[in-house]
Formats: sequence, structure tokens, C-alpha cells
Amino acid sequence: MDELLVRSPAKINLFLEVVSRRSDGYHDIESVMQLVDLCDEVRLRRIPRGIQVSVRGADLPAGRGNLACRAAALLQEHAGIREGVQIHLEKRIPVAGGLGGGSSNAAAVLAGVSSLYNLGQSRESLQELASELGSDVPFFLSDGLAVATGRGERLTPLKPWPPRWLVVANPGVPVSTAWAYGEASSKLTDRKGRATIASLIAGDRITWPPTWAYNRLEAVVLPHRPEISALKALLQEGGGSPVLMSGSGASVFAVVRDEESARVLAAQARAAGAFAEAVTTLSANPILAVLA
Repeated sequence: MDELLVRSPAKINLFLEVVSRRSDGYHDIESVMQLVDLCDEVRLRRIPRGIQVSVRGADLPAGRGNLACRAAALLQEHAGIREGVQIHLEKRIPVAGGLGGGSSNAAAVLAGVSSLYNLGQSRESLQELASELGSDVPFFLSDGLAVATGRGERLTPLKPWPPRWLVVANPGVPVSTAWAYGEASSKLTDRKGRATIASLIAGDRITWPPTWAYNRLEAVVLPHRPEISALKALLQEGGGSPVLMSGSGASVFAVVRDEESARVLAAQARAAGAFAEAVTTLSANPILAVLA
């Protein structure tokens, strides 16, 4: 096999609490993360030497500044392979939008290059490598619904739901993840107690609809980004419930009843100038399909 196409899905944070600031500068979190079928495409091709990266659909670097490039280099070093890979990213997931597109692309490269060169890497070994690339990269090598703790790299799988309809929308404004977490951790001592994830889970199941959905970072981000607040209000007025910011933003998702409701609400958000797509939750991770 000389070429491979990997579907690279986005994620949403259905629950996100910032627990503490760590000595290494990261933050311990508690989160429930779910894959959705808003996907980039990662096309991989064997080449004799080096790593080549091209991107369509977003303004992203083509060299070591791209996480997909670093993922390929890390696997090359780990596996001791001299051959190279050409990586082409077709981007649909909004960049720096709290949906994990870059982390998903990196996970897709790890799995895809392992398959392309028949390296026989297990999912567990790839997840260990993934943790060196970013806190949520290991999640994109999970089954698709999990509790994430630590920096986000410690995963406890949950039993998936059948596909559920959502609208994912983004107003196109920047949010600094480092700033959002820094602001949230500075207010840790001001908090009243909240329900923990453990109290929401029975066995390996968690209930849908996610009336328990929560994001600590909304209290930090929304007062500074009225565009996100306005988009959230639009989705709520259109019937989404709950409606929540994903990660540190700027993307927002709305839970809806069915496909028709999702498509109507996504059209309303697009008419207001936002990026918006009707999507479903994923009960299987398409990245893992290349390891089968």
C-alpha cells in the first residue's frame, strides 16, 4: 500500500472542569469528550525520504510548526524508519476552535503512518506517543467517548450512545487557550462545590441528553467574546438544549432532537455569519479503522 486516506474527526467537551494548576504549567482537568462526524481528511503517501505537508482549507504551517508533521517525525524516530511520508490535510474543522482538529490530525498521522508502513504499532503504544504531542491527542485514538483526567491524557472509556444530533458552530473569533486556562486557574479559590464527573456516571454509562453539560471556561471566555455569547444565544433561541462552548472556544455546540432540527438550526447560524454544521456523535472512531 502506497497511499492511505484517514478521516480525522472533531471532538466536543460535554463537561470541562479545571481542577488545579500543575507545577509543569499545565492544568489538571476533568472532562467528558465525545467525537463527532465533522471530519478533516488526512491523505498519506509513501515517499523515499523526509516529511512533506500541504494544507487546503486553512492557513496552517507546512513544516515542524504543524502538529501532523511532528507526529510523523516522532513515529519515524520511535520505529526507526528511514522512509518518508507526504501528508495532505483537507481541513473542515475550524482551526483553534476548541474542537481538537490539530490533535485529531496528529493522531490520524500516527495511526496512518503505522498502517502505511506495516509497523504493527498497537493503539496503546500510539497513545503513549500521542501524549508527547499534546494533552488531548491520545483521546483521538480512543473509541470516541471517554472521561479525561490529568492533563487530559488519562482516559476512562464510556459506553457510546447511538448517533445523536448536534449543531457545531463557530463565530470566527480567536481565543487563546493558554489565556483561558490561566484565567480559570487564577479563580480556583473562588469556587463553590460542583458535581464531579464520578457522580454523573453509572457503571460505564452516562445519560443522554446531557443536561449535566458544563464548561468552567465559559465564565472566563464569554465576558470577553460577545460574538460567542451571541452565537450561543442564537442556538438556544433556535431550540438547542443544552448549548455549550467546547474547550476554550470559540466553537459552540447545541444538542437538538433530530436531523431536521439540526439542519434548520445550522442554516440559521450560517445566515448569521457563523460556520455551522449539523453533525452526529460518533459511536466508533474512524481513525482506528486504519489500524484494524
